[in-house]
Parts: sequence; structure tokens; C-alpha cells
Amino acid sequence: MQEEVTKHTKKIFKAAKSKHSLGEKIREILLEIAIIVFAVTLSIWLHGWSEHRHEQKEAKAFLKGLKEDLSKDIQLMEANRNVIVGLDSNFRFLQSIPESSSSPRTDPAKDKEIGEHLYFDLRVTQPNIGRYEGFKSSGKIETIENSVLKEKILIFYQQTLPNIAYGENYVNSIQQKMLDLLVEKDEKQPLVNFISSLKLKSLLNLGVHNFGVNLDSYDKAIAEARAIIEEIEK
Repeated sequence: MQEEVTKHTKKIFKAAKSKHSLGEKIREILLEIAIIVFAVTLSIWLHGWSEHRHEQKEAKAFLKGLKEDLSKDIQLMEANRNVIVGLDSNFRFLQSIPESSSSPRTDPAKDKEIGEHLYFDLRVTQPNIGRYEGFKSSGKIETIENSVLKEKILIFYQQTLPNIAYGENYVNSIQQKMLDLLVEKDEKQPLVNFISSLKLKSLLNLGVHNFGVNLDSYDKAIAEARAIIEEIEK
């Protein structure tokens, strides 16, 4: 391209110095200028087209990989959701146990039943975000031309997943507090008395409420991930 511009620029100077009439000189100069402008414009357009094509190729590869990441994330969130369903059921059972006398009398059958429901599972969803973070940090998110798809992706990774992490951390902290109290419990104290204590009742109530919130968050995230996959496949 540079060689072409140089060649036609030389022709302009040559035309200006020629012995042709002024009108012919002007026509020759204007023709060479037009050729230069056209060549430069065409070069810019071709460069832009090539760059755009390359960007779209990268975006297509990103979305293909993202679909695989989301499929794995859905499986992970469904597994964690199932665990929360079980924990919620256990907490509701423990929550339903009425207040008991502070007497140290034990009820082996009742304690056994309580022990079977006194189960903890600290769950943390670790989504596959490396591909997304890399694409975003390189400033390439804007190369996704489907604005609906782009918005769904941004909402999922910037809002939905952080909400899940926050909810999981909170219910994990509730379980950890209960576990600490269980470890510190007097061995002679019956489980029924332990569970019906004010501290445990408060933690159980918090747990049941927030398990419900987390289940809604999982459902929302799973639905969003599936919607993104469907949009990619269109």
C-alpha cells in the first residue's frame, strides 16, 4: 500500500511539472489523488474487515467454550442445590423439636433421631469463570454482537454468581456456628436439650430462612445459564 501511494504521489509531481496545459495537469493530478484516496480507503476497509472477521472468530470460539463451562456449572449448582434441599429438610425437623426440660435425663431414641438429622455440609460453588474473566479482561466482551446474549452473560457473571457465593458463605457460617456449639456441648447434655436451646433455635431459624433464599438463587442461576446456552445455539 505504501508503495502504491508513493508511486501515485510521484505521478502527481510529474504531472505538475509536465508541459501539458493547465487543464490537463489538473485532470491528471485529480485522477492520481482520486486513485490514492480510493486505495487508502480500500486498504482501511479491508483492514477493518479482516480485524472484524478475526474478532468474530475469537468471539465464536469463546462462546463455544463458554457453553461447555456453563454446562459444567449447571451440574455443579444442581448438585449443591440437592445438598441444600437435604440440609433444609434436616433443619426443619430439628426446628420442629419442642423445648425440653433442662433436666439431664436422656432419651436414647430421641437423641438417635436428632443425631441422624444433625448433619452439616459446607458447600461452595466454584464456577468455571477463567474463560470469561480472560475474555473480559482483554476487552473482548464488546465483540459479541448479539446484545441480548452479551447482557445475559454479564448479568450471570457479574451479579448472579456473586449472589450465590454470598448466600453460600452465609449459610456456611450458620452451620459453622452450630458445629462449634456442638463441639463445645457438655457430653452429658441430651441432644434434645441442646437442639431446643435458644441459641440453636435461633440458628436453625436463620438456616431454614436462608436455605430457601439459596434455593431460589440456584434456580435463578441455573435458568440463566440455560438461557445463555440456548441463545448461543441460535
